[in-house]
Amino acid sequence: MSCGLKAVLFDFDGVIVNSEPLHFHAFHEVLAEEGIELTEEEYYRELLGFDDRGAFKHLFDKHHRPLDPKTFLRVMTRKSEAMMELIHGRKYQALPGVEEFVRGLWRNYPLAICSGALREEIEAMLEGIHLRDCFKVIVAAEDVTLGKPDPQGYLLTTKLLSVHAKMPLTPAECLIVEDAPTVIRSVRAVGFKVLGVATSYPLEKLADAHYAVKSLVPEVVLSAIPELNLGLSR
Repeated sequence: MSCGLKAVLFDFDGVIVNSEPLHFHAFHEVLAEEGIELTEEEYYRELLGFDDRGAFKHLFDKHHRPLDPKTFLRVMTRKSEAMMELIHGRKYQALPGVEEFVRGLWRNYPLAICSGALREEIEAMLEGIHLRDCFKVIVAAEDVTLGKPDPQGYLLTTKLLSVHAKMPLTPAECLIVEDAPTVIRSVRAVGFKVLGVATSYPLEKLADAHYAVKSLVPEVVLSAIPELNLGLSR
């Protein structure tokens, strides 16, 4: 893969930061106000890989509740407010190995983020873990018409990063780092190389990825993809 890899695209929640607990608490709070109970087990089983729009649509449909435009705007706004309160309270941190891994890649590949989170949330948390400077392109929930698991976001990210890096990029030349099995399947189907990281699901659930690791600790990733250039002596 070394001769063909030109860029690395990251998911954000559950890959770079441990923000899934924040999302769960924000969803739980907002849905409780709407009379819908969301358990932690249900969140991790059903909602990972969705953006906020898709998650609310899924849950309201599941509970046979109408989601009219007024209600949709209300829950989306409240979810964003609840998330930003948690973020400003610094209730998150980079996942193990992420800072060293990202910094190692940054010296050798153009990097981007494609996330179902809102741009404000991504920017704030990246600043908090001091990695904002490493990502030249960020595609957030508001940048796409179809959220994850649809591959639209990653295809857009590839296009934008190609422009920024001033070189043509195809899906086959990009490595995607993801934790959601549904997204891994969808992006592999359109030609991306995929590194699955078992932060939200066990390794056996990531079988559709080309590579799967328990964490992004550089030595762990290099054991799976030895040709990846992290600038480390080995």
